[in-house]
Amino acid sequence: MNSTCARWSDRYLGANHWFIPSHLLDQAAGQRARAENVVNAALLAATAGPFYALAYHLLGFNAAAVEILLCCACMLGSPLLLRASGSIWAARELFLCALFFNFTWLSYNLGGIAAPTASWLITAPLVAMFLGGVASALFWLALSCTAAVAIYAIPGVNNALPSHPVSDMALLYLICHLGLFVVVLVFALLFELTKTQGFVKLEQALGTINELAIRDELTGVHNRRYLLSLIEKEKERSDRNGRAFCLCLLDIDFFKRINDTWGHAAGDTVLRAFAGIVQGKVRGSDSFGRYGGEEFLLMLPETPSADAMVLAERVRVAIEKMRCAAGGSEIALTVSIGVAEYRMGEAIGLAVARADEALYLAKSNGRNRVVCHGQGTAPVALALRSGEAGSAGLRDLGASVGRMLDGVHCDQLTGLLNRRLLRDRLRHAMDRADRNRRLVALLLLNINKFKEVNDALGYEAGDALLVQVSANIRHCLRDCDTVARWSGDEFVALLEDVAEEGDARQVAEKILDRFGLPLTAGERECFITLSVGVAMYPAEDCDLDALLKRADLAMRSARAWGENSVQLYSSAASEPQSERLALKNGLRDALARGQLFLEYQPQVDLATRRIVGVEALLRWQHPVYGRIDPGRFIPLAEETGMIVPIGDWVLRTACAQNRAWRDAGLPGVKTAVNLSARQLRHPDIAARVLEIVEATGLPPGCLDLEITEGVLIDDLEANRRVMGALRAAGVLVSIDDFGTGYSSLNYLSELPFDILKMDGLFVRRLGAPAAEPGGQAMRARPYAIAEAIVAMAHRLELKVIAECVETAEQLGDLCAMRCDEAQGYLFYRPLPAEQVGALLARQADERAELVSA
Repeated sequence: MNSTCARWSDRYLGANHWFIPSHLLDQAAGQRARAENVVNAALLAATAGPFYALAYHLLGFNAAAVEILLCCACMLGSPLLLRASGSIWAARELFLCALFFNFTWLSYNLGGIAAPTASWLITAPLVAMFLGGVASALFWLALSCTAAVAIYAIPGVNNALPSHPVSDMALLYLICHLGLFVVVLVFALLFELTKTQGFVKLEQALGTINELAIRDELTGVHNRRYLLSLIEKEKERSDRNGRAFCLCLLDIDFFKRINDTWGHAAGDTVLRAFAGIVQGKVRGSDSFGRYGGEEFLLMLPETPSADAMVLAERVRVAIEKMRCAAGGSEIALTVSIGVAEYRMGEAIGLAVARADEALYLAKSNGRNRVVCHGQGTAPVALALRSGEAGSAGLRDLGASVGRMLDGVHCDQLTGLLNRRLLRDRLRHAMDRADRNRRLVALLLLNINKFKEVNDALGYEAGDALLVQVSANIRHCLRDCDTVARWSGDEFVALLEDVAEEGDARQVAEKILDRFGLPLTAGERECFITLSVGVAMYPAEDCDLDALLKRADLAMRSARAWGENSVQLYSSAASEPQSERLALKNGLRDALARGQLFLEYQPQVDLATRRIVGVEALLRWQHPVYGRIDPGRFIPLAEETGMIVPIGDWVLRTACAQNRAWRDAGLPGVKTAVNLSARQLRHPDIAARVLEIVEATGLPPGCLDLEITEGVLIDDLEANRRVMGALRAAGVLVSIDDFGTGYSSLNYLSELPFDILKMDGLFVRRLGAPAAEPGGQAMRARPYAIAEAIVAMAHRLELKVIAECVETAEQLGDLCAMRCDEAQGYLFYRPLPAEQVGALLARQADERAELVSA
């Protein structure tokens, strides 16, 4: 029954939307509902009108029957007028005029104010409320009251009312009253149908976003962030009730070889099949998700380590029997599993790190094994497979391995090698390099601004972060490589048998790439950046201490250059980084010397394909280093505080340029300007922006301030006040890089803004050709995410601008999901102001030609 009702509801809404132009369907929910109600009202008139005309004909009043049919014809013209003109106002007023005239004429010709149709005069203001809001309802209420008073007053000024042929007035009263009840009820039901369907679509969009926020895109299991939140909840329960739980870290053996041999498509197939097998072997209460790359994490609530080992062994056996088809071949898999039992009161990061240590042992001892932290490796696994209870010898072996993991040669927090053992391994590696004439690379990795994490989140959160950093670094290295904790926030990686310096740099960049995703520290997510120094051996006049010193000098050079940098030691590595210092100092003179300038990237309305806005982009032409990439000098401007005066100059210049275009008679467009974090924190930022707008004479509605998502959530209350003041003055506010900076949608209801800019990360995934192998699957999820973002924004009455549109296929997808505007190289690259002015002039000429034609 419910499915039948839903099917007919969808059919009705489809027919309703045929009369509504597409640009109105993309409007805010209120406007769209009013357009739908115009069609609802016309449908009601089309069905009820002929029945009333028939009733009057049977009662002998043929003139009334003809008048009702004529008014119904006018009312039925309102949806057609809506489709032809796209004007809700015109269609609404046509309908209300016909409705008002109908009941005024009938009341006058059926005996005046005592006529059975006089009460129907209320329908005009009632319908006007649904179709046009309060203002329209008050206007038609005043008109209906005036008509009622006039009809009442006519007999009092000696003007006789016309006679009518209806003899059975009691029957007419009954028909009119029953009809009034039915019409009001049916119209209310139609209004509820369209309103409910709107909320259903909003709920579906939010549901899709929520589902995508907790699921891994490839495998469909829980993603890392959501899985860790589930583990945190289990930790709280475990601390309360005293029942331990276990974590199992699973790593597919030789997964890189699968990708290299059969390709990434086969690797994706293996990951999906692996996740499906594991899900089929675990219990309903267990939580399973993808931890990163080919690693998965399994949480077993209220399960001691012995039972966890049995379950993990069952999973290992199932994977060993599994076969995946790829290119006509079968891929055999094995898995290594590390198990750790939660210790009451410890941080989750430490428990995961212990599971990772057990996994490291499983992989180091031949792979395809299950190892529990603090217990034996191969003998324990064999005992589990044979069902033996375990002997005292095994317990002794487990204790010795546990001491090895937690003993004097390992860092107590991360489980990595300590400085003492690292120096010993480095000495042997250098000896082998001399014998084999192969290179050794020493990487010194420093966590940038780690003290700020400790100060802001506490030392426990900092420790959890260090554990995750150590695990991430180890996952980027080969089994034969060595990684150690060198000091508080520094790590060392030792790479042997390196072919050339470029290979060491590639490994360092791979490590940096892994930190593109946030790490969990306490209840918050933190983005970590590293500075990496690389020193090579053999090298002239280089012993062990000199090699360590060179890696340290290279790391300091990388840290001076900027976050997430890699520097190789050279003979000049110990000298100051002159270029960076020159850029830093040059920023102070760049404004005065006219080295900074703006380019503008047009933003295009996807419905009309016309330029409706531009984004102002800062550029720097340095007299020595040439054109400097914004990614290099803007962080320096933030660091030195120069971003505030530079930001004021950008805002004033962009506003003045927009005003110049308008004064030249060019079409009005909005100008988008980015606000930095430092600018937003300035106490008088709203006043400064409004002062610049007033000084340049730019209408406030032509300025769009873009604020990145991550910056906004730092201080919600203060930012809400700033954005509220700007919007109250008419300035537009946009959320930039939506979907990449924060994991909660709560701030959408907390902060006032007008425009949502969909980050290029989502746009670049659109437009996958369906004809290619796996193309349909590759296309479905990115399209669903982007469509859900657009639908949610429209329900929140926000416009959506898509960034980085580079292909026609991406544009086709964005148009299909009714995205409002877009910018990217498919339309225009960033251009000087003169070229943008020429584009606007040409656009104005084309429009004038169309109007004249």
